[in-house]
Amino acid sequence: MPDALAAGIKTLVLRYGMQPDFIAEQRPENSYPVTSLYFDSPVLGDYYEKAGGFLWRKKIRVRIYTPTLTEKTPEIWFEKKAKYNMRVAKSRILLSLEEYPMLLNGSRTALLRHCNKTDRARDIIYTIIREQMKPNLVVRYKRAPLVARGSADFRVTFDSAIETCFSHDLCYTPAMKNVHPGVTVMEVKFGTILPSWFKDILRRYNLERASFSKYTNSLETLRVYNPLPR
Repeated sequence: MPDALAAGIKTLVLRYGMQPDFIAEQRPENSYPVTSLYFDSPVLGDYYEKAGGFLWRKKIRVRIYTPTLTEKTPEIWFEKKAKYNMRVAKSRILLSLEEYPMLLNGSRTALLRHCNKTDRARDIIYTIIREQMKPNLVVRYKRAPLVARGSADFRVTFDSAIETCFSHDLCYTPAMKNVHPGVTVMEVKFGTILPSWFKDILRRYNLERASFSKYTNSLETLRVYNPLPR
């Protein structure tokens, strides 16, 4: 949706008692950067799963909550996001600064031995080994997350200023390119049912559920003069 519409909806949501999550409330403007390094196979399997409209699809990424990776970055998350239709399941493991370069340049089997902590770690690493996945591009945006007071079951996030570049490392990102300038993506996450007051907001502004992949849109933005075949 346009940035101006998103700002108005955010104001309404706050009036109904939503509040920034515990991380955002400590940051300027109650928001923080999200930077992700996406992996894909040599044939761009994850891109084509989404572009082809497959019900089941996945993304593999390394995610940090700083603009770039430095020694001061507090957390490095290695994630697998699986999606069936609109249902999402996410697995993530915490990487150390020592393990991160092993993921990019070292032996994946050595990383597997090093991260032999949980079934989730093995599943993510087996996936990149099996599909010969490598880092493809970086996506960065500003996230303003809101949560319901006293409940983690309902969460609304506003992602804006989405930008991307081809890069194989979170430590270095060359000139970034804007992805759909002036557009904010509102993500609504809930466990069972939506609050009635939020449904009223959706009806008032004629908002409908739509799928938006930051990875897919970023890759198509970077390949605008050399489109990928469909």
